[in-house]
Amino acid sequence: MFLKNPYISILKLKSSIVDLSVVAVTCAVLGTWDYRAAIGIIAGIMIHGACDIINDIYDVEIDKICKPKGAIASGQISEKNAWRYMILLISAALIISFNLSFILFTCLLAGIIVGGIMYSHTSFRLKDKPGMAMANMGLCFALESIGIWSIYSHVGRESMMVAAYIFILVFSLTFMKDFKDVAGDINSLPLLLGIRRAAKACSVLAILPLIPLLYLLIKYDYSFLTAIIYLILIAGCIRILMGNPVVEGHRLKNWMILALTVPNFSMLFASII
Repeated sequence: MFLKNPYISILKLKSSIVDLSVVAVTCAVLGTWDYRAAIGIIAGIMIHGACDIINDIYDVEIDKICKPKGAIASGQISEKNAWRYMILLISAALIISFNLSFILFTCLLAGIIVGGIMYSHTSFRLKDKPGMAMANMGLCFALESIGIWSIYSHVGRESMMVAAYIFILVFSLTFMKDFKDVAGDINSLPLLLGIRRAAKACSVLAILPLIPLLYLLIKYDYSFLTAIIYLILIAGCIRILMGNPVVEGHRLKNWMILALTVPNFSMLFASII
C-alpha cells in the first residue's frame, strides 16, 4: 500500500539501487562506511527522485498515452503539486548535503542541472539523444560518487578513478534498456543502428568497464571478486543480446541492472571481510 502511494511511486525507488551501489563502491575504495554515507544516500535518492519528477512533468502528454497509470499522467498528482513536491525534495537534499560536504552539495546541484533540467527540459531534451542520454546518466552517478568521497577525504586521483569507473559502467550498460522499448521509441540505438548492429555495439561497450576495473584490481586485491562477478553477469547480458534482445528486453534490462549493481556491492562486502 505504501509503495502504491502516488507520492512514493513517482520517485521510482527501484532505480535507487544504483545510487546505493555507487555509494557502496566508493566506500569500498575509501575503506570506510558510517552514518554519513547513509545520509548521503538519502540525499542522492531524493535528488534522483526529484529529477524523475521533472522528467514526468515534461513528458506528461506522452505519458498519458504510453504510461497512463503514471502519478501525474493519471491525475493522481497535479502538475502544480508535482512542482511543489520536486522543490521540497531538492531543498531538503541540498540542505542535508551542505551539512555533510560543500563538494557533495555542489555535485548534487550539478546533478539537478544535468540530470533534471538538461535531460528533460524542452530546450535541451538530452534524453532524446541516445549517446548523450547515457553520458548524462553516467555523469550524474559519477558526481554522486565524488560527492560521497568528499565527505571522508580529499578529492584526488583515486576519487576520480572511482568516478571514471562509475561513469563508464553506467554509460556502457544503459544502452541495453532501449531494446525493451524499441517498438515505442522514436530515437534509440536499436533504431539508429538496427537491432543486430546495436546488439553487437552493446556487447562491445559492456567490456569497457573492465579497463578501470583492471586498475582497481591491481591496486585493491579484494576487487578480484568484483571483476569475476561482472564478467559472469555481462556474459548473461551478451547471451541475450546475441539471441533476441527485443523479445527478451525486460530480461535483458534485469541482467543490466544486476551488472550495474551487484559487482559494486560485492566490492564493499569483500573490503569489509
